[in-house]
Amino acid sequence: MGVLHWNDGLNVGISFMDADHAVAAEQINALAAAGPAARLPLLAEFIDHCRHHFAREEELMGQVGFFALGCHRGEHQRVLAELRQVEAALKGGDARDRYFTEELPGWLMIHRNTMDAVTAEFARTSGYSG
Repeated sequence: MGVLHWNDGLNVGISFMDADHAVAAEQINALAAAGPAARLPLLAEFIDHCRHHFAREEELMGQVGFFALGCHRGEHQRVLAELRQVEAALKGGDARDRYFTEELPGWLMIHRNTMDAVTAEFARTSGYSG
């Protein structure tokens, strides 16, 4: 049983965002369940997933003229910097258990419920149908 229980009720209604969020939840569950030695390659995959997902979201926001693009992009940049710090801590021997079992899953849910939900609603009302 994982730390995140993703389901269709958590979808924001933009297909690529919904698919990417489901993958992110799976990856976070794997990170939370993994032992310290196994976390580095899993974290590298998660960071790569985030970079691609964030780029797709930012492209969407630009296409629809999303009013809070700068704020949303800034949060993406903050999270990527945080993930790089966590990666360095793992390399230094810090297992960061609480980060993977509480902080990262909590961040995904807050981000989905706030920034991503607003972005998706704006995109849909602007005519985006992807």
